[in-house]
Amino acid sequence: MTKTFPIRVEHPEPEALSEGDLLCFLGHNTVFLRLAGKILLFDPILGAIGGVVRRRTPPPLSPEKLPRADLILISHAHLDHLDRLTLKKLAGGFILVAGSGTRKYLEGEALVELDWLEEVSLAGLRVLALPLQHWAQRGLFDYNRSLWVGYLVEIGGLRLFYGGDTGYFEGFREIGAEFGPFDLALLPCGAYEPRSLMAPFHMSPEEAVQAALDLRAKLAVPIHWGAYLLGDEPPEEPPQRFAEEARRRGLKVRVLYPGEIFRLDRF
Repeated sequence: MTKTFPIRVEHPEPEALSEGDLLCFLGHNTVFLRLAGKILLFDPILGAIGGVVRRRTPPPLSPEKLPRADLILISHAHLDHLDRLTLKKLAGGFILVAGSGTRKYLEGEALVELDWLEEVSLAGLRVLALPLQHWAQRGLFDYNRSLWVGYLVEIGGLRLFYGGDTGYFEGFREIGAEFGPFDLALLPCGAYEPRSLMAPFHMSPEEAVQAALDLRAKLAVPIHWGAYLLGDEPPEEPPQRFAEEARRRGLKVRVLYPGEIFRLDRF
């Protein structure tokens, strides 16, 4: 079994994340966003899952070197999305946002819990929790005792959709009709094989493109790939298939490899 993925990883200097409006994909579902003077982190995990499942690409930056976040948004309680070790290593002073029922996993943290379609204004921006098709669990006896969510984030005139972890469902069309169009959609497209097992909970790249079209997204970025061996597909395949399907369907897409920075004033 391969110990590493043949995927390009960039290692930006921390100073490169400290100026201007930008998005940096850090692998898997971890996204760094700096916009309008605020810093957001989505699902930060920069080590092994649960301390056990190894990372197959090196983290672009260590948690200690990331600029301090204002908000950290957690999509759900799975170990590869809510990573307490990474949270402990980040510069403090941030506020966490997560679905209802997540507090038991984050005792002592400054946490705002949201139900589906509940919203909050924090640090001068709007955060709305949106329904997805997934599940949540960390141990043997907490199956679906906490909520899994996606997010609408409005900041600096930009409307962003963060897809967390989800299978494809008709809700994307409803979200697009009610809350779209979105300027930018971050959509999961990895860990989709075998389809007989993964289809209800993880989108294929083609389904992720359809979700972006349903959301009426102006630009889509594929996430949920590039760091861990969680599905049977080749590790480099998710963004390639996503980009191919996007071109075929007329969707504007930007594929970012781990550590790659996208300057938001360029789209």
